[in-house]
Amino acid sequence: MADNIYFRIFFIIASYLIGSVVFGYVIAKILGKKGFGSVDRPGTAGAGRQYGLKAGIPVFLFDCGKGAAIPLIGMTIGLDMLTIVIASFAVLLGHNWPVFFKFRGGGGVATAMGISAPLLPVQFLIVLGASLAIALIYRFTLGKKHKVNPNVIGSLFAILVFPLVLYFFRDRFSPTGKTFFLMMALVLGMMIIILIKGIILHFIYRKVPTAG
Repeated sequence: MADNIYFRIFFIIASYLIGSVVFGYVIAKILGKKGFGSVDRPGTAGAGRQYGLKAGIPVFLFDCGKGAAIPLIGMTIGLDMLTIVIASFAVLLGHNWPVFFKFRGGGGVATAMGISAPLLPVQFLIVLGASLAIALIYRFTLGKKHKVNPNVIGSLFAILVFPLVLYFFRDRFSPTGKTFFLMMALVLGMMIIILIKGIILHFIYRKVPTAG
C-alpha cells in the first residue's frame, strides 16, 4: 500500500487537511470565546496572549502533535522519505493557510517543532535547548528595554541555527547523502515558510510583535 502512488497522493492531501485544523480556533470555540484570529494571531502565542495558559498550552500541544503525527505515521506504514517530506510540508502549509478557516492560520512554529522532533531528534533537541536559553537571556537583559517578545528572539535564533546544526551532524544520515539533502530541504523549506508567514502576520497584526 505504501508503494502505491495514489495512496501517497492521498496521504499528502490528508496531511494538508490535518494541518488545516488550527487548534487555536478549536480551543477558543470550546472556551466560548469569540473573535479569535481576528484581533491576534491564531496560533499558540496568540491563544496564550488572549486566554492565558489554559488555552496556550493545549494549543501548543495539539499543534505540535499534528506536526509530529505525519512523519510518525509515514515512517510506521513504510512510506518513502520523499513522500514523508512532502507530507510534512503539506501539514505545515495547512496550519499556516487552513482551508477550514478561510486560509487564516498560525505562524507555524509549533507545527514545525512537531515535524522536526521525530525526523531530526538530536538536532531538534540541540536547537530547542539553545533557543530557550537565548530567549531567557534576552528576556532578562535586552528584553527589559525592548517590546519584542522573547519567543520571537528564540524562534529567529532557531531559524538561523537549525540548518547549521543539521549540516554539522550530517554524519548521522545514510552514506549516500540522499536523506541528508531531503532533511536539509525540509528544514530550509519550513524556515522559509515560517518567515514568509511571519512577515504576512506582522502586516496584519502590526501591534503584536511576536511569533505564533
